Order: sequence, then C-alpha cells, then structure tokens
Amino acid sequence: MVPNEKMLSVKEVAAMLGVSCDTVRRLIRRGKLVAWRLPAHTSTRRRIYVVYRIAQSEVRRFIAEWTVPTERRA
Repeated sequence: MVPNEKMLSVKEVAAMLGVSCDTVRRLIRRGKLVAWRLPAHTSTRRRIYVVYRIAQSEVRRFIAEWTVPTERRA
C-alpha cells in the first residue's frame, strides 16, 4: 500500500467492479481481495458491524489479475 492512498468502502468497490456488496465481502473472505478490517462498535446498537476498507491499488491489482482479455473479431 502506498502512503496516503485512498481507501475505498465495500460499496465503492462494488460500484467499480459492477457487482454487489455481498460479492465484494465474499471476495475478501476468500482471500481474492485484500482488505483492512476496522472495528465498528456503536453505542446505540448491540450488534457489532464489520467494516472493511480496500486500497485503491488493490482494486486495480484485482481488476488486472481477474479480467479476461477479449479477442476482437475482424
């Protein structure tokens, strides 16, 4: 990760990739996408939320690694 690099939320990454937020979380759990897990305790709710942040360079790496090149027909 580059210092001062923009960190993206799951929702932002999902919009970039054109997939759902659940798909991005699944990619993180399977280790295909590297993310930082942040503690997210709220004072008003009892549930503990899991918040992820993904570096912009990680999203670029994922796109480059997992995109399938298409052949152009003449």
